[in-house]
Amino acid sequence: MAFSKWVLSLVAACAVSSGAVRAEQLAVEGVYAARTDGGRGVTEISIEPIRGREGIALENALADQLGSARIYGEQYFRIVPSSFDNEGSQPGHAELRGFANSRVYDASDGEIERTRCLRKIKHEDGEKECVESVKAVYECRRLHVEFRPDVALFSDEGALYQRQDSFVNSERYCADSSYIPSAEAIIKPMISRFARAVRLDLAPKQRFDRIRILESRSGLERSDRRAFKNAIKLTKTDPVGACIAFEDILSRNPYQRSALYNAALCREADGQLELAAEAYGQLMLASDKDRFRNGMARVDSRFLAREQLASLSLPAVALASASPQDASIE
Repeated sequence: MAFSKWVLSLVAACAVSSGAVRAEQLAVEGVYAARTDGGRGVTEISIEPIRGREGIALENALADQLGSARIYGEQYFRIVPSSFDNEGSQPGHAELRGFANSRVYDASDGEIERTRCLRKIKHEDGEKECVESVKAVYECRRLHVEFRPDVALFSDEGALYQRQDSFVNSERYCADSSYIPSAEAIIKPMISRFARAVRLDLAPKQRFDRIRILESRSGLERSDRRAFKNAIKLTKTDPVGACIAFEDILSRNPYQRSALYNAALCREADGQLELAAEAYGQLMLASDKDRFRNGMARVDSRFLAREQLASLSLPAVALASASPQDASIE
């Protein structure tokens, strides 16, 4: 199995952060599927005025998250003004509508007792001791914040996607401090979390991971043990060479778990998803370890991402559908 075309992408990855790469890891980069099919075929989104107390804040957060979705540098969604300002929708156009309500209330939350020293004395050994103190009781309150967003994506054909959620948080504060919590500060991360969830639901995500390889040489032919050890060392400086070595070792030890798993990682990193899936499938038949299931899940997600991208005409589609070695590095 040849990995020569993979050299550029891996060498670039090593050059960026060679100091952080450990010998027991391999770099895997890919485009992973959106969590739903709601955005399939959609290239342009207008965010309609969102009703409710937090509507404007949610509109801004959604525009930021959806507008910043990129695959290999190409913008995934074009964000356009609301339909009120548009003369007509384009192919691939959809509208995001919804509401974002919040509820804020402040309630009594008991008391807190504090002891304050009024006078201290200093002993010969330098230690200080409080000899006179006073206790004070302070009233406490709790600020409760609730945020309930609900958005839906519509095209000319009807509803494509909907997400609703409920966030609740509270903060206690007492009269012994001048600090008073802000409802706005509590709601802001809730809005960000919801907008981020919508982005991950609707658009694929390009991700770069460093995944730990297996290092056990148990079950290897004696002559391959040293070669396997050397391949592990190569992952730090020459991951392509390491992958060539893992495949070579696997050819003579087809059932050795570490060689099979490391080869699966190499195939996954090289974009050879069918071969990676075959290897992960063999591993899962022998063991239900999380790392094997996670590997198969990554591959399945990348297959689905290809399907989600297939209906688009973005330049990034060719890059995401091909192996990483075919993507130019800028």
